[in-house]
Amino acid sequence: MKTKTLITSLCFTSVSVAFVISLLSCGTVKRKNFSILTKEAEMTSIPEYMIQILGYASLAPSSHNTQPWRVKIISDSEFVIQSDSTRWLPKVDTDNRELLLSIGAFWENLGQAALAFGFEAQTEILATNPKDTNILKVKLIECPPQEDNKLELMKTRTTNRNPYDKKDLQPSHLDELKELLPDHLTYFPRESKEGEWIARSLIEANRKQAFDDEKQKELAEWLRFSRSEASKRGNGLTPEMLGVSGIAKFFWYSFMSKKSALSESFRSKGVEKVKNQVNNCAGFIVITSDDISIPSLLQAGREFERLALKCTELKIAVHPMSQLIEESPWKEQLEDSFGLSKLVQFILRVGYSKEYPKPSIRRDVKEFVIHE
Repeated sequence: MKTKTLITSLCFTSVSVAFVISLLSCGTVKRKNFSILTKEAEMTSIPEYMIQILGYASLAPSSHNTQPWRVKIISDSEFVIQSDSTRWLPKVDTDNRELLLSIGAFWENLGQAALAFGFEAQTEILATNPKDTNILKVKLIECPPQEDNKLELMKTRTTNRNPYDKKDLQPSHLDELKELLPDHLTYFPRESKEGEWIARSLIEANRKQAFDDEKQKELAEWLRFSRSEASKRGNGLTPEMLGVSGIAKFFWYSFMSKKSALSESFRSKGVEKVKNQVNNCAGFIVITSDDISIPSLLQAGREFERLALKCTELKIAVHPMSQLIEESPWKEQLEDSFGLSKLVQFILRVGYSKEYPKPSIRRDVKEFVIHE
């Protein structure tokens, strides 16, 4: 009798464990295949090559994954890249600095993708104010196609919010990164004086931002607590993108909501996660610009994406952490703290990681393309 009871108990436990494992492993929200992102746009009058180029451009990163771009088609070879005001972040990005950086990253992908498809993207900057709608005008000019691995790198590039190994970047890797941005890149190892200041200050800046109700409400609008909402919208931040997994991810999708993001415990856990992040990395890369003009901000965005693609190739994890550039008093102290004469536009946590998350979700091309 005891043996029978033991066997029944073991069977029940095994089934329970299997059930829990199945709950934790199923229902992952991930980016659609690239062919699906571009598929429905193919039924429009837009040329196939343009759809493909814009699809790759849209794989660029953006704050809160808002994807703040829109593209107005003028002809088979011309279009205007616009700013979509419904995707602005007025609480944390009051002057649209980060928006212009994101569109700069979009521009970099676009230029690289165009070359792969046999076009040069001749570009004119239209915006004279950060809040202008029309940012760039692009004309595609035929040229010999450029064969390299850039398209594959665009598809696999991801923001990695997991803890990294603490070992420093390989000197050869650091040399390659500095060659890309010789005038605008500075690296601070985690254990350097500057690295310590960045880590300590990032924790405090994140705490200040997390407990600012207006900024946290803005963030909550872009957090996706429903798999169906994430799949439908194709934007915002999912737990997978934030490095949340296992039982925590199960609770996120099963029991949490935008209201949950405003609780003290949610905010405090976010700050604790930042502590773990900044204490587990090789160091920080700082990208600067010569000034805060629109051309300089767009160029900084391009340089960031160029760096991110190279890091993808070298298997270096990258995590932009913008709070120091968004919050006082730290944003006023940056250049002096780093001994830099140029303006800081990106602070990137970098290192080697055992875990690389899947690339973040994206909208279909048809969702951001309009016709004149």
